[in-house]
Amino acid sequence: MKRSELEEKIRDMAIIEGILGKKLPENPKLEFGYELNFPPKSPRPMRIMLVKTKETKAVSFQIATQIGEPHLEALHSTKRYGFYFNLFKKYMLTQNLLYNVDIKKGRYVILDNVYPDGLTEHTFYLTVRRVFNAAVFMNITLMEIIGGKIQGGKDTKEIEDDYSEGSMFT
Repeated sequence: MKRSELEEKIRDMAIIEGILGKKLPENPKLEFGYELNFPPKSPRPMRIMLVKTKETKAVSFQIATQIGEPHLEALHSTKRYGFYFNLFKKYMLTQNLLYNVDIKKGRYVILDNVYPDGLTEHTFYLTVRRVFNAAVFMNITLMEIIGGKIQGGKDTKEIEDDYSEGSMFT
């Protein structure tokens, strides 16, 4: 099947930035879909799903997260479970990002859409970073809230030193 001009443009941008991953399996609801591996050249990149459904004009960038069982138990034990998910919703709103959340199961999807008429290299990469940064922000926030509640976890007072140097790319 021949790729559309939009799909070719997206693939080219992802290849240039070194983030193009696997093509998603064929799906009757999708025009196309790809995994994006971000940050580029990271030994443990996050998987961002880029999907273009047949029923919408926009291209969607999505990160799905399932909070692990030990982390969920630790979050429940802090009695700040509701606080975390309220903070999640407020943060997504302030960042103008869309989301789907299943609070009871501790999972969520962070997403943003870009319409083809506004799809430039700048908006493509900015959208990837915005979705990625929101996911990282929520991961850091979770770890701050649960602190030393999980085995091997650090207390919030110890976390500050973890951010003194380094790069998101390593």
